Amino acid sequence: MHQLAIVALDGVMDSSLAITLDTLRTANAFAPKQKIAWSVVGQRKTITTGGGMRIDADRTLRDKPENDWVIIPGLGLTTEQAIEVRLKQKDARAAMEAIQTANVAASCSAVFLLAEAGVLDERMATTTWWLARTFRERYPKVQLDESRMLVRDGRFLTAGSAFAQLDLVLAIITATLGPKVAHLCSRYMLIDRRASQARYMIPSHVRHVDETVLAAERWIDANLAGPMNVAEIADAVAVSPKTLARRIVAATGLSPVRFLQRRRVMEAVHLLETTALNIDDVAERVGYQDATALRKIIKRELGIAPSALRNHAL
Repeated sequence: MHQLAIVALDGVMDSSLAITLDTLRTANAFAPKQKIAWSVVGQRKTITTGGGMRIDADRTLRDKPENDWVIIPGLGLTTEQAIEVRLKQKDARAAMEAIQTANVAASCSAVFLLAEAGVLDERMATTTWWLARTFRERYPKVQLDESRMLVRDGRFLTAGSAFAQLDLVLAIITATLGPKVAHLCSRYMLIDRRASQARYMIPSHVRHVDETVLAAERWIDANLAGPMNVAEIADAVAVSPKTLARRIVAATGLSPVRFLQRRRVMEAVHLLETTALNIDDVAERVGYQDATALRKIIKRELGIAPSALRNHAL
């Protein structure tokens, strides 16, 4: 059972919280074996949402059980002044303490809470585009890219504007229950036409974060079109092939070959959803000379044919 904590601070966006809960419930309906268990966490037992609804929390921030992920839905903040005031409040400070060790996901203005806690320093992140200037001024040490819907850096996952919460939750479902379950959620909840990253974001690590593995991911992604092997990847990240293989298995549960295949699939599905390239051209761009092999791998990873992805692309 995967354990999640949903930190709902007073003023939380109603839609952001509802998206989180509805998507997790849908995921559990499709999960064949393991399920996700979650608790709604507040500073007090009663939470008042931005829309004025009052909901009961399952527990408070004073409780500190182990969680696979801590999710912070959007806070509904739209101005620099509102952000300044909100981050100084007691519940925001308590939430900052709660995210120091867990895998953490936040969207929209909630990303400011992570940055204020200092956990995003020297890391990549995204947030809602109209707050980007304010974010950069407040947190110059964070490598912000507001053009991206989702950014994963180590144990932190950040998302853009309010409804990017949906993509954020699908990414967590992918990390915990697998890409097939996430894909089924996207189909049944009618979000196929979002050109979302949910389908092709197949996180290579869930609970374990290894900087060498992250460096290997970046190198692979930059060289997908060409042939490569474990020895070449190891040389690029300055470790031995045996060390790299051991770290990949420890961090992802995948063999190095399967790890490389997943990186190729991520880019292939992205190209199928967002371009008019035919399957042969896509295969060539991600390092497969044979489109048949790519079809088989996509079918194995997502449970669908490449043509289904193309049919639902924008």
